[in-house]
Amino acid sequence: MRTAAVVACVALLVMMGSRAGAADKVRLLQGGQSNGRLTSITPDKLVLESGSSKKTIPVNEVDLVQFDSEPRELTEARVAAHAGRFDEALKHLTKLDAEDAKRAEIAADIEYYRGLTSARLALAGTGSKADAGRQLLNFESAHKTSHHYYQACETLGDLLAALNKYDKAEAFYAKLGTAPWPDYKLRSGVLVGRSAVAQKEYERAIGKFDEVIASDAEGKDAERQKLAAALGKASALAGSGKTDEAIKSVEAIIAKADPENQELHARAYIILGNCYRAAGRKKEALLAFLHVDLLYARFAEQHAEALANLATLFPEVENKAERGTDARNRLKENYPDSVWAAK
Repeated sequence: MRTAAVVACVALLVMMGSRAGAADKVRLLQGGQSNGRLTSITPDKLVLESGSSKKTIPVNEVDLVQFDSEPRELTEARVAAHAGRFDEALKHLTKLDAEDAKRAEIAADIEYYRGLTSARLALAGTGSKADAGRQLLNFESAHKTSHHYYQACETLGDLLAALNKYDKAEAFYAKLGTAPWPDYKLRSGVLVGRSAVAQKEYERAIGKFDEVIASDAEGKDAERQKLAAALGKASALAGSGKTDEAIKSVEAIIAKADPENQELHARAYIILGNCYRAAGRKKEALLAFLHVDLLYARFAEQHAEALANLATLFPEVENKAERGTDARNRLKENYPDSVWAAK
């Protein structure tokens, strides 16, 4: 059903783009669409004109933008990327040349989505993180007024963190914090906190997470970031040896979190599994990682980590070497370039 819906969405977008007198289209996160001619694009807002009317749309309310006269391959790549099908998106993008684009905005979109899809695939364990980083860095340098700017900075930060270049990663995460919306600022703090955890700077990490948790920002998006910060704080507590406190915190977060926020649940069960392992509770750790394998496999980064842990835990806890081998084989097959596959 979901595949059919996505196909229908692609067909609709392509059909709309081929109509006489077609215009730029801005699809909104809360539903609905605005059409017209984009006369101004910045990281913070879009200005859409239709006849004598002019509409300003904050970028944080935008789901996606489709440009008049853009090639069909870009439309299909964008929809695939938004659905998380990055390999499919990249296949469409390889057929395009930004230099042939009819508008500068279309050329910039081709460059952005090529960098984004390469980055997401590399972070999931397929492709070169360094090559993807160069693509996105070129985009960030050349298109500082793009409506994709903040997302490009966050993704660059993720790539740099994965390459253990934490100082540079945090510099890009800080750029996300310059956005005018509270949830973006909170997101910046969460990402810097995660970077600190990765460097085992647990005290600094807890300080960053506490800043986010203590924020008076309201709304669903802000609450999501506060939950993410609470989860990050739990990982820092576990790293500093406070595993019991960390486990209670993660269990509370899982109970409270919106079931629709599956990425947070995937990350939560990974952290819970790591907390249990740190506490010597291997049976509970196995169940937590198995939870990710069974329910959240579409989140490649978390799934790879879960499989790596299952590969060692099944033989240790269940005396089931064959299931450990199966987990290891799936890890190498699905995420060959992942840091977890190399361990």
